[in-house]
Order: sequence, then C-alpha cells, then structure tokens
Amino acid sequence: MGKVKINKDDKNRVLLTEVLPYEVPMIFSNEGFYSIVSNKQHETLFKKIKDLSGVSYGIPFNFEIGKTLGGDSRTLSVIHPCYQLDFVELYEKYNSLMLHLCSKSPISLRKISKVARFYYSPNFVFDEDAHKNAEVEVEPEILDEETKYVKSYFTYKPIDLIYKFYDRMEFRRLEQRFNYMITFDISKCFYNIYTHSITWAVKDKASSKRNARAKSFENEFDKTMQQSNYNETNGIVVEPEISRIFAEIILQRIDIDAITELRNNPVSLKYGVDYEVRRYVDDYFIFTNDERNLQKIKEVFQDKLSYYKLYLNQSKAETKTSPFISDIHVAKREINQLLVSFL
Repeated sequence: MGKVKINKDDKNRVLLTEVLPYEVPMIFSNEGFYSIVSNKQHETLFKKIKDLSGVSYGIPFNFEIGKTLGGDSRTLSVIHPCYQLDFVELYEKYNSLMLHLCSKSPISLRKISKVARFYYSPNFVFDEDAHKNAEVEVEPEILDEETKYVKSYFTYKPIDLIYKFYDRMEFRRLEQRFNYMITFDISKCFYNIYTHSITWAVKDKASSKRNARAKSFENEFDKTMQQSNYNETNGIVVEPEISRIFAEIILQRIDIDAITELRNNPVSLKYGVDYEVRRYVDDYFIFTNDERNLQKIKEVFQDKLSYYKLYLNQSKAETKTSPFISDIHVAKREINQLLVSFL
C-alpha cells in the first residue's frame, strides 16, 4: 500500500494513539470507542455516567505485566473512557503549544516534531529507504492491509524507539569522540511525577502558585492528568503516550536548567565541547573525555531532577569506556538480522 495520508482534522484519533498503554492485550483496543465517539453517539451517555458517579475524577483500570524473567512486574493503567475524551479536547486546543514546549532541549532523543500526516503500510516493514525518510512517524510495523489507523498522533524525532540510538551514525560519532560514557535513569519516573510540576516547567514554581486557578495550558494539563488518575497529584497513569508527552515537557525544562548550571558553575563545562548528553524519555547517556566530569554532570542532573521531586536510580548507573556498544545491543542486532533473512 505504501504511504497513506491520514485525516489531520479527525481530532478523535487521539483515542486510538495517545490514551492506552502500548502493552494492552492484542484483543483489546479503542476502535469501538473511537467509532462511537466519531458518530456522536456518546455525548448524552457519558454526561449521565459522570453525573451518576457523583465524583469529578475517573478511576483507571490497573493491570500488571511481567517486567523481567525473575518475576518482577509493573502496573499499567487504562484511563476511564469519560476522561479519555478530555484528552481529545486538550490535543485539539493545545497541540501546537505541546510541540513548542517539546522542541527546546538539544539532548532529547524522542520528542514530538509535528502532527502526523502519514502512516506506512506493510510493504515498508523492511524497506531501508522508508527508514531514512524523516517523515516516518514510527518504526514500520506489520499491520492489517485494511487498517485505516495510524500509530501516533505526532511524528517523533530523531527516533521513536531506544534501540535505534545505537544504530545511528550519531552514536558512532559520539563513540569516536569521547572515551567515557555513563548511563542512568530516573527511579519510577511516571509513578513519581508530581502533576503540579508541569506548571513549574512551563513557567516557574512561584508563578504557578500565584496563578493556580488561572485558565492556562499547564493548569488544564495538570487537572486532566489528575482527573484521569483518581485525582492524585503524586504520579501519573503509566505508559499512555499522553503521559510520555507530559513527562517530556518537564524533563526538557530540566535538561535546559542542567546545561545552564553546568556552564555557569565554577567548573564551567560547555555542552557540545566538554561533554554531550542524550536522553531517551527517562534514560540518560552522558559522554565526556574526562572521567572526573561524569560524576559532576550526573550530580547536576540529580539536583535539577530533585527540584521536581524526581530522583535517579542509583543502582542502575553504569560507566563504560569506548567502545560503548552493549552485549544486549549486539544480541538484538543478530536477532534482527536473522528475522529479516527469515521473513
């Protein structure tokens, strides 16, 4: 089928791409819900449901999926349908501002770039030219030939999946340029994000407190995230794309603050000269030629994260010397080559 154009005016496609966890069972989708909403069969029904509930928030359906072979699991959430609709209105009203707020950080590897215009049919699964196209929204996937749905509302740049970072020429250049790399991540990022911190990231903490009742993007986003999750301010629903965008706005502000602090502090480390950083959602990669700088840079990021009530997972920090390629990545590449040759 090739390159298929989608209807950018269809605001309800948010229900298909942004509000469910990626890991829902294969038999579960929002296609029926999307059809009902698109045919305007829902307005009276969902108003009655909200009125009968007697509360101004939704209770998400939580389920667990396996995380490791050792039996660890994590909890994911499906937002109540009534409150999924609130995100449709949020996207329609503020998608341009979302794009602007996610365009500021030079270190983010997965940031929204523009509203998606196309998706790619099964013919492009192993098409190398399609992978090079800057407008490819997501990794081409095996889809039903009759499907009419796109996988994402926005396009993502420079990548959408973390393994692609290791395949990029950018990673090879960083490997050639720097001798040391440290990796770390945020401990239970989505479970710990404080919803009010979106207002601190868009403006600042003092301003957000003064204008807590004002009608603004950040206040509406804060309120919508709360209402989708039992009115909780500590933690957001885990894994829907909307949660990643919420986190990205906050983490981009932290990126900028950390780079500024490193430049202005007595050590005066210049981004792009003394070090480089890449961040994929809540995973960080820091590159430098001076091993002593690794800890200094990490400490500054930790300090800026703590302001937003986020903390690093100290047990997962790992320092490597060039070449930085991991055993896991080597295994993935070998498996990918086997699958491509087989299929």
